[in-house]
Amino acid sequence: MPTVGYQGHPGAFSDVAARRLVPDAETRGYPSFDATAIALAKGEVDFAVLPVENAIAGPVPRNYELLWEHPDLRIVEETTLPVELCLVGVGGAHEDRIAEVRSHPVALEQVRALIEAHGWRRSTSTDTAGAVKEIVRLNDPSVAAIGPALAAEIYGGRILARNVQDEAENYTRFFLLSRSPAAAPSDRACIGIAVDDRPGSLRDALSAFADRAIDLRFLIARPDRKVPFRYRFFVELTGVDDARLTAALAAIGGDQRLLGRY
Repeated sequence: MPTVGYQGHPGAFSDVAARRLVPDAETRGYPSFDATAIALAKGEVDFAVLPVENAIAGPVPRNYELLWEHPDLRIVEETTLPVELCLVGVGGAHEDRIAEVRSHPVALEQVRALIEAHGWRRSTSTDTAGAVKEIVRLNDPSVAAIGPALAAEIYGGRILARNVQDEAENYTRFFLLSRSPAAAPSDRACIGIAVDDRPGSLRDALSAFADRAIDLRFLIARPDRKVPFRYRFFVELTGVDDARLTAALAAIGGDQRLLGRY
C-alpha cells in the first residue's frame, strides 16, 4: 500500500486532498510543511501532498521554496479541492451559545463575517483538523472549531453549520510530490529560476516562454536568502512539450531548476 504524507492532523484538508490524489494510500500527518517534505526526501513515505494556492488567501510561498531546497522531489500531479468550512461543536453546543472559535489562522480569516457577526473570540491552532480534535477533547459547548466535515467525523464532533466561509468560491490547489518524475506528464510544468540583477532580466526570462507559445499561468517571487535582495522566481507553465521547454530553459540559462511536469 502506498503512503502519502501531509501537514496536519487526520481529517485536515491536506488529508482529504491526499486521499483524492492517491485513493488506495495510507495517509500520514506531519507537524509542518518542512517535516512533510523531509519525510518524503528520506523515503519515510512514497508521496507527499502540499497546498500551494488558495483562491481567497493566495499562494503558499514556503511550499515552492521547499521544492527548490529538496532537488530530489518532483511535482507529479495536482488537484483543486473545494474548501467547505464547517462550524463544529460538541454535544449540547448551539451556535448562539458559542463564545470562542478555534482554527488555523487562514481558516479564521475565511469566516471573518461569521465570527464578527457573533462577536466570538478567536484562538489559533496548527491546522483545521487539529482545532476540531482540541474542542472535542475539551468538551466545552461554548468552544467551537472551524474545520472539515471529515475531521468532525473522525473525532466525533457535531457539525453545527456547513459552508460557513465568507466566499462560496473557495478552493485550494495541492501538489502531489514524489521522488520520481511523473510517468506520463501532461502539458504543465513548474520551474524555479534566479535571474541576474539587471534591467530587463526577468522580462527576458519570461520572453523565452512567450516566444515559444508557452503560457505563463502563475508567477511568485521569493527572496534568495543567500544573496540579500536577490529573488528567485517560481513559474508555472501550461502548453508545454519537451522540445519547447528545453529550448526555453536553454535560452534563459543561469540558475534554474525543473520542479515537475504534471
